[in-house]
Amino acid sequence: MLFFYFQSLLTKFNKQAVVLAAVVMLPLCVLGSAGENFGAAFFQANGRIAGSVVDEKGVSFPGATVKIVGQTTGAQTSIDGTFSFSMKPGTYVVEISFISYETKRITDVVVKAGEVTSLNIALKPQTNNLKEVVITSSYNKSSTEGLYSKQKNSATITNGISAEQIAKTPDVNVGQSLKRISGLSTFDNKYVIVRGISERYNVATLDGTPLPSTDYSRRNFSFDLIPSEMIEGVTVVKTVTPDLPVGFAGGLVQVNTRDIPTKNFVNFSVGTGINDQSTGKDFLSTKRGKYDYWGFDDGTRKMAGYFRVTDGNASSGNNAEFTEQDFAFSRQFTNNWNLYRYKANPNRNYTLSLGQSYNLKNPSERIGFIASVNYRNTQTITEILNKRDLFLITPEQNTAFDQARVPAGSGKVYNFNTTFGGILNLGYRSKKNQISLRNSYSRIFSNPLTDVFGYDNDRGGVFIGPQYAPSTERIVTEPDFLSLLQNKLQGEHQLGTVKVNWDISRTTIDRQRKDMLRRQLENDNQQYGSYFHDIVDADGATVFPASRQTFNLKQTDYNWMTSASRYIIKEGDFANILKIGYIGFSKKQENSFITAYLRPTTAAAAAEFNSSKFQLEDVYNDELFGPGKLVYQVDPFGLNEYQGTSKFHAGYAMLDQKFWGRLRFIGGLRVEYFKLFLIDDAISSVNSLFQPGVKLVPSERDRDKEWQFLPSANLTYSLTDEINLRAAYSQSMVRPEFNERSLSSNFNADLQADVTGSIVVSTKTSSYDFRAEWFPGSGEVLSVGAFYKYLDRPLELVRQNAQALYIYNNSNWAKSYGLEAEVRKKLGFINDDLPILQQFTVFSNVTFLRSKVEAVYSPRAVQIDPENDPLLYQLQYETDRQTRPLYGQTPFLLNAGFEYNGEIFGLNIVHNHSGRKFFILTNNISLNEYEAPYDQTDIQLNANVFRKKGKIRFNLGNLFNNVNFFYNSQNSYDYIDPADPTKGQALRPGFTDNYEKGDFITFRRKYGRTFTMSFSYTF
Repeated sequence: MLFFYFQSLLTKFNKQAVVLAAVVMLPLCVLGSAGENFGAAFFQANGRIAGSVVDEKGVSFPGATVKIVGQTTGAQTSIDGTFSFSMKPGTYVVEISFISYETKRITDVVVKAGEVTSLNIALKPQTNNLKEVVITSSYNKSSTEGLYSKQKNSATITNGISAEQIAKTPDVNVGQSLKRISGLSTFDNKYVIVRGISERYNVATLDGTPLPSTDYSRRNFSFDLIPSEMIEGVTVVKTVTPDLPVGFAGGLVQVNTRDIPTKNFVNFSVGTGINDQSTGKDFLSTKRGKYDYWGFDDGTRKMAGYFRVTDGNASSGNNAEFTEQDFAFSRQFTNNWNLYRYKANPNRNYTLSLGQSYNLKNPSERIGFIASVNYRNTQTITEILNKRDLFLITPEQNTAFDQARVPAGSGKVYNFNTTFGGILNLGYRSKKNQISLRNSYSRIFSNPLTDVFGYDNDRGGVFIGPQYAPSTERIVTEPDFLSLLQNKLQGEHQLGTVKVNWDISRTTIDRQRKDMLRRQLENDNQQYGSYFHDIVDADGATVFPASRQTFNLKQTDYNWMTSASRYIIKEGDFANILKIGYIGFSKKQENSFITAYLRPTTAAAAAEFNSSKFQLEDVYNDELFGPGKLVYQVDPFGLNEYQGTSKFHAGYAMLDQKFWGRLRFIGGLRVEYFKLFLIDDAISSVNSLFQPGVKLVPSERDRDKEWQFLPSANLTYSLTDEINLRAAYSQSMVRPEFNERSLSSNFNADLQADVTGSIVVSTKTSSYDFRAEWFPGSGEVLSVGAFYKYLDRPLELVRQNAQALYIYNNSNWAKSYGLEAEVRKKLGFINDDLPILQQFTVFSNVTFLRSKVEAVYSPRAVQIDPENDPLLYQLQYETDRQTRPLYGQTPFLLNAGFEYNGEIFGLNIVHNHSGRKFFILTNNISLNEYEAPYDQTDIQLNANVFRKKGKIRFNLGNLFNNVNFFYNSQNSYDYIDPADPTKGQALRPGFTDNYEKGDFITFRRKYGRTFTMSFSYTF
C-alpha cells in the first residue's frame, strides 16, 4: 500500500497536491532563510501574559486592572474581558482587581521568551464592603477557573465539543463530530437529530448567525460543509432564552470559528490516509473535469444550452406530436452517458493558519486577525445492498439470495469529494469598544455514482434466483457543487452604564447539481451472464429508465440584531441585568429543478431501440433524435421552479436576576412576526388546476399566525460553587421553508422518490427541562437531566403508499421526552500518590428518548357551503387512530471513551452507539422503515515532537466496519380488526419495532475502515 501511495504522487492529481504542499511549506522556507532571529522578530523578544477576566456569572469583565505586583507594568481588560501585555522572561505575581470585587493574586506565573502565558480569571464580589479581600492562588489552579466559570454559569442548558476534543478523533468535518455530543445523532454524517427530534426542528448558526437550509427538498443544514480545521468549538443550546437568533424545538447548534489570537502563530498541517475497501481499487465515475480536484466544474457537466417545455408528449394517454423544435432542442444536449474507470487515490488534506495580535499605544487597545485555509480530497467506495422500490423481492425469494454470491440489489457507491474553505477574522478591542469582521467560505464538490444490480419483479420473463445473472442495472449520478459564504460585522460598546451590541451579516448558499443521470439497463440473457443495454419507455412513471436532471438553488439571507443591557442592581445578592433587543432577517430564494426524459417518439421507435441492445454512449449523436426516433421530453411539471421571500422581526425583553446569591433567573418575553411569500405556493398551485370559479380557501387550521408571543424562563440554583440545579420552560416557533410550501416536485436520490410540499403551517413547541450538574475539577463534569416537549402541528415528510412520492404534512400534535446523563472524570482521585493517573480521563454520555404523535390522513377537499356557495372548498382532515414515534427518533444513544494525555504521547478511544432510528414514515405503519442500531469505534494515537511545537496523529476510523442496515417490520403487524382495516394495525403478540428475525432488510451498506496520518507544526 505504501508503494502505491508514493507511486500515486506522480499522478496528475498529485501534481496539483504538490502545489498545495508548496504553499503550505512556504512559511518554513521564509523562516529558514531568515535565520535564528526571525522568531524573535516575529513573536517579540519578550514573552506575553494574556487571557480573560469574567465575573461570577461567567460574563466578560471590562475595565479590570491586571498588573505585575511590585511593578507598574500591566493592562486593563477590554470590553470583552480580555487583556494582553509584554513582559521580560521571569517568574511573577499577577494581581487582578476591580472596585467592590475580591482582589486576586496569582503566584508562580512564568513568562518565557517568545511565548504566551495564558491566564483566565474569575472574580467574585466582596461580601464585606468595608475591608479589602485579597485571594492568593497558584498559577496552575487559576488558569482554568475562568474557562469553567463560563461553562457552568451558562444561562441555558448546553452540551458541546471543543476543537481540542475533535482533534483527538478522525473527524474531518463538523457533521462527523456532532454524534459525539450528548443527545445528538446524525443521518449520513451530516444532518443532525437533537433529542430524537428530526433535522428540520434544529437550527445551525455560524458565529451566531443562522445558516440557511442546504437541501432542496428538506429543511436541514449539511454540516459536512464546515471543515473541523476552521472551528474552535461547537455548542448545542437545548433551552431557549429570548435573545437567541431563531427558534428551535430540538437544539441550536452553534458553530464558532477561531477568534482573534492572544499570541502570534503560524501553523500548518498535512495529512494522508487510506480506506481499506476503497484505496487502490477500481473507481467508477463519469468523465472528470480538469477542475474537479479544486471543487469547480469546467463545463464537462453542462447538460444543455437551454431548456423548454416540449410541444409533444410520448405518453400513450397524451400522445401529442413532437415538433421540429423539440428535436432541435434534444440535439443540443451533451453526451455525458459514458462511464470511466479510475483508481481510488489516498485521501489528502492540507491546512495553513496564521494569527497576529498587536497592542496599540494604549495597553487596553488591541487589533488582530486570524486567517486559515484548508483543503481535503477523499475517494471512497461504499458497498451497498438495495432492496427498495424496483429491487423489492418477496421474503421467499430473499431467502434464496442469502446464499448467493452476488445478492439481489447489490452494488457500490463511488464518491469523489473535494472540500476546501477558509476564514479571515479581523478585530479591534479597547476598554469600551469591540468591533470585528468575520468572513468564512466553504465549498464541497461531491460526485457520488451509485451502481446497483438487481431483479425487476414487475417485468415479465425475468429469471429470479442465485443461479441467474441480475436482470436490471441502475446507475444514478449526483454531481453536487455546494458553497457557503458568510460575512459578518459586529460590535460591542460600553456607553456609560449601558452595553450595546449589534451585528449585521450576509449569508449565501449556492447549490448546483449538474447533469444528474438516471439510467436503467436491462439484461435479456440472464442465463449466460451480464449483458446490459439501455432501454426507453414512452410511459415511464418515474425518472427511470432514462432521464437527466439539473438543479439550482440560490439563497441570500440578511440578518441583523441590536441589543442594550445594563445593571439595575450591580452588586450584592440581588444583582441583575436588564436586556432589550431586536432581531430581524430577510431571505430570498430561487430554486429550479429540471427533468428531461429520454423518450421514444412512437411505439415502433421504442421497439427498435430496445431490440438493438445498445448502450447510449455508443450510439449517441444528432441522428438519434427525430421523427420515429428518440427525443428529450420536458413536461410542464418537469420544469419546476419557484421564487420566494420571507421576513422576520422579533423584539424581546429579558432579565438576568440573582436571588440571595445562589438562585439565578433568566427569562422574559419575545414577540415574533413572520411572513413567507412564495410565487405559486401550494394554495395557488392547487387553485390553478381547478375549473374557473372553483376555489380552495385555507381553513383556520391551514392559516399561519403572523404574530406570536413567546415566554421563556431559566432557573439555576447553585448548591455550591461546583454544583448547579437547573430548570427551564420556553415556547418557540419553527417556521416552514420555501420548499415545504411549494408543490414543485424534486427527485431525492437518498429517498429514490419525488418530494413535494403542501399546505403547511409553523410548529409551536412548549419545552420543560431539568438538569443537575457537578463540576468537580478542571475539565470534569457529571450531569443528569430530563426534558419534555409538546409540539403543536409538527411537520413530517410522509411517503405515500405504493408511490415513489413524499409529501409534507402537519400532524395534530407530538410529545417527546427523555433522560440525559454525561460524565467526564480524570482518574487522579483513585490514588493521590500516582500523579500519572491525573493524565487519564474517562468520559461518556447517554440519552434515553421516547415520543408519540397523533397524525392525520392526507386531506381531502370538501365544499364549505354546498347550498349557498358550492364553488368554495376547504381541506378536511381525519385523525389517524394510531399513534407512533416522531420521524427521526432514536430511543437510545451512547458515547463513551477513554483518553491518556501524557507529556509526549496521547491515546484516545471513542465509541458511538446509535439505537434504532425512525428513518422513513409511510401511510402504512407496518411499512415504516427503521435504521438498525449502529456502532462505531475510533482510535487515535498522537505524539508531541519538536519541543511540543509539532504533533503527529495516527487515526483508525470505524475500527470494526460494522454493517449499517435499514428494515421494516411488515411481518410483525396484523390488522386490529380484519373486517375493518380503518381501525389500523397493531404489533403481533411478542413482536416489537426492533429488528427481529423475519423483518425485511431494505438497505444495507459498509463504509470500510480508514487509516490516516497527519503532522502539524506551530511557530
